[in-house]
Amino acid sequence: MNQTNRNWLPAYCDPRSFLPAVQETIILFSEPPYLLQDFVGKAISFLRSEMVRKMGFVFDPRTALPCKWKCSDEAVFGVDLCLYAFTGHYPFDKGKIGGCFNQGSMGAAVHHCGTNIDLGGSHVGYSPGPDGGTFGHIARPLHEEERSTDCGHLMGLIAPFKQVYDDACRNILLFCPAGDQVLVTIPNEFLQPSWSSHKIKLLVDVEGLTLGSVPYDVNKPHTHKLAGRSLFHVHPEFMEAVPPEVAAGFRTQERLPIGQELTADFFSIFDSDAELRDGVPTERLLPYMKYILSSKLAPYPLKAAVTNTNIEYNNLTDSVRTEAFRPYAFASFTGVFIDMYDAELGSYVNLFQPIGISIKPSGCSREVEIPPAEVHQIFDRIEAADPVLPLEGVLGFERPERVLEKFTFRPGRFANSGRR
Repeated sequence: MNQTNRNWLPAYCDPRSFLPAVQETIILFSEPPYLLQDFVGKAISFLRSEMVRKMGFVFDPRTALPCKWKCSDEAVFGVDLCLYAFTGHYPFDKGKIGGCFNQGSMGAAVHHCGTNIDLGGSHVGYSPGPDGGTFGHIARPLHEEERSTDCGHLMGLIAPFKQVYDDACRNILLFCPAGDQVLVTIPNEFLQPSWSSHKIKLLVDVEGLTLGSVPYDVNKPHTHKLAGRSLFHVHPEFMEAVPPEVAAGFRTQERLPIGQELTADFFSIFDSDAELRDGVPTERLLPYMKYILSSKLAPYPLKAAVTNTNIEYNNLTDSVRTEAFRPYAFASFTGVFIDMYDAELGSYVNLFQPIGISIKPSGCSREVEIPPAEVHQIFDRIEAADPVLPLEGVLGFERPERVLEKFTFRPGRFANSGRR
């Protein structure tokens, strides 16, 4: 009889439940990000282009309202400053903490101006270093020698899930007794929710990872039950999916942690206290948590920022498409802000990786959407517009030296990834 533990999962965690796709970090970061001031300058040039005019969008910088939607963290205040420098106008705020788009701000924004130029997304701290540097923390100069989480909201949301996931990676053990097939011993709290007192529940997918329980045999000590654990045969498809050198380790008698091979296909993780609406968490990042935590191609803070930006981009476009906003024009530039603290400048510096552009002329209900690869193709060919106000006077510097050179991350190669 085939056993399952999927019946204990919330419906939205069931592997058979559809989950809308988000962009892959490996694709987005196949091209390096832009220095934020360069991107904003190029965005202004793009809005003045014949390509945009043919879309039916009329850009007049004297009658366009710059808008930002981002976290309130001071490390990403460069967005406000760059928009001010390149437009001469203070940006209208459409954001909330955590890099969320505030749909309720739309009415006020179009009341102030019928053409909105939006720049927004989630943000993530980056520290240069070997193996692509590290994400998720940044220096805080107002607290000498202190580093803290960035984005603090997203990192705080993820932290309890990360704790449980890391515990599972360390304590799910694989081994191969002499003359037997590969077995896996799993703590019971990762098999049935009631065995865990933690509100964050991680359940190994018994159907995906295992091929049935190992029966007790008095003559085989490795089959004798350990308190709080269950023993299974490992599914052949799992062994085929792991790298050969890892599989070889699992085929020894030493009990080895599953580690990063606990990928999204083989577990689910959820908050048992999550607020649900129509069976789906109101915190829309939660269904993606297992993909964020177990990615081998990007560090989890960056993966979270990319995922959250995709979710909030949908909130933006969903709002723009409503009938109430048909008479108004929107040009939206969405992406991930990468925050760095440059000790030489004594200032925060921001990079920007676009996930897309949407252009909605007035009178239309649907916008023209430009994917990230095309954004890079267009922007790499155009010159940045000159700022209206001197950058040095607004930012405190004209152009930071070597900042882009210090950003060495490439998908699949990053610190503590287990992949080189």
